[in-house]
Amino acid sequence: MVQGQLYTIGQIVEQLQSEFPDLSPSSLRFLEKEGLLATQRTPGGHRLYSDADIARIRLIKRFQSQRYYPLEIIRHMLVKLEQAKDVEAEMAFLESLYSPVTYDPGFVPLTREQIAERTGLSSSDITRLEEMGLLFPSSNGNGHRYYDEDDLKVAEMVANELRLGAQLADFAPYAQAMRALMEEEFKLFYKLAGDKLPSPDRTRQLKDMADLVHTLLRAKLIRKLMAQIERR
Repeated sequence: MVQGQLYTIGQIVEQLQSEFPDLSPSSLRFLEKEGLLATQRTPGGHRLYSDADIARIRLIKRFQSQRYYPLEIIRHMLVKLEQAKDVEAEMAFLESLYSPVTYDPGFVPLTREQIAERTGLSSSDITRLEEMGLLFPSSNGNGHRYYDEDDLKVAEMVANELRLGAQLADFAPYAQAMRALMEEEFKLFYKLAGDKLPSPDRTRQLKDMADLVHTLLRAKLIRKLMAQIERR
């Protein structure tokens, strides 16, 4: 591409639709309406897009299609990138928010003080997350509470979301919804298990099924909601 070249909305759709099949002129206009794009205009009022706009559109659509971020969070991300002194480092941080979860086989449970130090959360934040049912510390009988690797990952996720502008209260409805979903999954699990617990292989199959249902339904519902919003 020639540096400084400008493109019409039709050219943008044609250029990017192979990457993002749901991209349309109306969705681009919606992104502009929501303040995620600021295009140039011809004297006749037609939108013109630069190479920087194309890169921004790719980033927005990737966060929508791969990470399922709502537009409000994407807006926070874009502001962070615009303000960042080190754009690559900030982008790496943003990408890390939704990297696949991996576990350390040598992980040692952490104390509350260690969780706070690792994540930047305050002791009251950690208490609130426990009350919401997002953290599940265990006790070894000596009066001290310890947090496993899942607790650490949840705490890190929450800390990252707070950095993007979320509030602790925002997680309460999500925790309630997840609790209700887990209860329904356990009902299904025991229905399929019958009168006795299934074999380890069967357990893994049921867990994989639940994970797949989560992924597929969540992606489908979010795409449907995004489409409804863009049609407004």
